[in-house]
Amino acid sequence: MSYARRNGVLNRIPLLISTLILFSQLSLFGQTKDSRELFPVCAKGKCGYIDRTGKIAIPLQFDQAFDFSDGLARVVVRGKFGFIDKTARTIIQPQFGFALDFSEGLAPITDDPMDGKWGYVDKSGERVIPMRFRSAKSFSEGLAPVEVGSVGGLVHTRTGTKLRSLWGYINKAGELVIAPELIAAFPFRNGVARLWTGPFASQNKYGLIDKTGKEIIEPKFDNIEGDFHEGLAPFRIGYRWGFIDTTGEIVIKPRFAGARGFSEGFASVGLRNNGVISQWGFIDRSGNIVIQPEFEDTGDFAEGIAWVKPFGSKFGYIAKNGKLIIKPKFDGANNFSGGLAQVMILGDKKSVDPHGQKYQMPKYGYIDKTGRFIWKPTYQEF
Repeated sequence: MSYARRNGVLNRIPLLISTLILFSQLSLFGQTKDSRELFPVCAKGKCGYIDRTGKIAIPLQFDQAFDFSDGLARVVVRGKFGFIDKTARTIIQPQFGFALDFSEGLAPITDDPMDGKWGYVDKSGERVIPMRFRSAKSFSEGLAPVEVGSVGGLVHTRTGTKLRSLWGYINKAGELVIAPELIAAFPFRNGVARLWTGPFASQNKYGLIDKTGKEIIEPKFDNIEGDFHEGLAPFRIGYRWGFIDTTGEIVIKPRFAGARGFSEGFASVGLRNNGVISQWGFIDRSGNIVIQPEFEDTGDFAEGIAWVKPFGSKFGYIAKNGKLIIKPKFDGANNFSGGLAQVMILGDKKSVDPHGQKYQMPKYGYIDKTGRFIWKPTYQEF
């Protein structure tokens, strides 16, 4: 799922790399972050962490810094990824070409993110699952998706097509428990994972598998967007979206132009305006509209608050009664977590993207639930 759909919006800014680095509460592959006590910040080319009051808790000393997950946070020093704990102690020295967050005690790592093999380390830094996969993702419910390649190719059993690589799942011993026969692999939630048959004209459908790889719901949906949240996931048939549960049963019939996952009992849905523009609002678990679709875009409810973008306006925040509680004044917004939300404003400085287009450089800061800046927006120049 895209960052803009799930956690915040910077899709109007050309420099997407800064989005990935700096809006770092992105939930990589659906994993759950720690209850937030420390928040990554950057200024003048260095990154560290602040507490909820805006006080610097870990000095700005890293080239990049990410959220804590499973008790540790990724940091980058001189181009190498390592891990620190919440006391700023280096737990695993920066040594990897790239790393994902820890989840269930293991983290995917590679020495070369462009063309290297992937494996897993434990919290002591030991490489407990060898570097033998073309790609690897985080563990969820005891299983992790991995991409397996073969010089002679692997056969996608559903179509008989031979491909350079396919996806399967491993357990924490590194054993393949679901054979690499999948075009893509997604995290397990409530014992099920999405199944995509692939971009073939005769296929291109979504279903569900269990932890043995068995199809428990045959691929019959045109899409299942994101993973299961609060027991439900958005699905699409034709041009209409609804929600299914983990048994594949349709709980909310497809009648929306767009839909996103549930959070705190609410889900964002879109309805067509004159058949062209989607207007976004919120429904409850019964499918009833509880906040009228009147926004250009919306985030998730988190800690009782959701970001919204009214048409022709900037980003602000609403409460669950739909009332605006923080006025639209930001150029980008993120969900609240740990009492703070990271926001973006466009600064006066300009730069040029790889295509030669000029753009205003973004500045990032944190606000509290009154909209007051706890950390004033700063440029993130590396």
